[in-house]
Amino acid sequence: MNLEELEKSGYIIYEHIAGSHLYGLNVESSDIDTRGVYILPLQERLSIVDFDQEINSTKQDLKYYDIKKFIKLASDCNPALIESLWVPEDCMKICKPPMRKLIKNRDIFISRKAYHTFSGYSFSQISKCKGQNKMVHNPKPQDPPKKEDFCWFIPSNSLFFKNTRLDPSDTDMPARPIPLKNVIESGRIATLDKYHCAALEHVSNTFRLYYYGDQSKGVFRGNDMLVCENIPIEDEWNKFVGLLIYNQHEYEKSYRDWKNYWTWMKEKNPARWTDQQNKTIDYDAKNMLHCFRLLYSGKNILEFGFPIVRFEGKKREFLMDIRRNKFSYEYLMELVEQEMKELDELKEKSTLPWGCDVKKVNELYLEIIQ
Repeated sequence: MNLEELEKSGYIIYEHIAGSHLYGLNVESSDIDTRGVYILPLQERLSIVDFDQEINSTKQDLKYYDIKKFIKLASDCNPALIESLWVPEDCMKICKPPMRKLIKNRDIFISRKAYHTFSGYSFSQISKCKGQNKMVHNPKPQDPPKKEDFCWFIPSNSLFFKNTRLDPSDTDMPARPIPLKNVIESGRIATLDKYHCAALEHVSNTFRLYYYGDQSKGVFRGNDMLVCENIPIEDEWNKFVGLLIYNQHEYEKSYRDWKNYWTWMKEKNPARWTDQQNKTIDYDAKNMLHCFRLLYSGKNILEFGFPIVRFEGKKREFLMDIRRNKFSYEYLMELVEQEMKELDELKEKSTLPWGCDVKKVNELYLEIIQ
């Protein structure tokens, strides 16, 4: 089932505004995120055919969970799912009776697991706040990487023996791998669409290269896979030009990085990255904001038994100042250390159970799906 089919199905029991608009931390350029829950008919749930437990849009701004997955993640004190159970009414778009029942019993999901999940997710935001900085300051070219740029060439004249000794007479080409693009640019060999290749026995990523000119089908074909040929014995001498080394692993890594960069460029909110692109700050302020938001919410659970979903007062002002880039990375990391110490102390003092009552959660789940 895709997103469009889900929205028309009538299976959605819960839908609410999420993200910065929910937390009260939005700015004019903020995207509006939506989260929700759905329940499939019982006959589909009992079918031997697997069903989707999560359905979302490409940009992840719309995301819906199957009720079972939602309850399981909430049982583990997943921050986003725990927050969904405390959404204020003005952010709810849909809330049907089954979801009302779940919200009424939301306290059974609260436990000291919040210490681990909220602190863990907050530190993952610190990691992201530096990681995205690499993406901003390391743009990729519009064209994807070429396989030929990850190939090296060893010419045949450095490989053949004469009188059981290496022939020293031909010194035009060195006896070491040369970047293929350099050899092609020099005119010493043609492009790889004029050649066939065969695997070199007992050596990985290295191939024997043979020139076939216009009769060739090329080394890389179709979906750009390297294709090895059976070379006739008579061609082993008169068509062999040297060895081709192809670093497929590095090519695939480079292509993934290129694809991830242009996916990010297509989906990013330009306003979010302006300060990093201008080198005003060296971290992603929004990730750092979420780090503190999660720490505050985790502390509130351990002390009072519920998360902070809508931020107000001094906490909101501080979080918005982070978003406005008013603090250095070093200063904020000092504050993170203080918050973690307080979180540790609250965990030890808390009277919450170490985990939720799985039996009660399962009973609630069965009531809801029936």
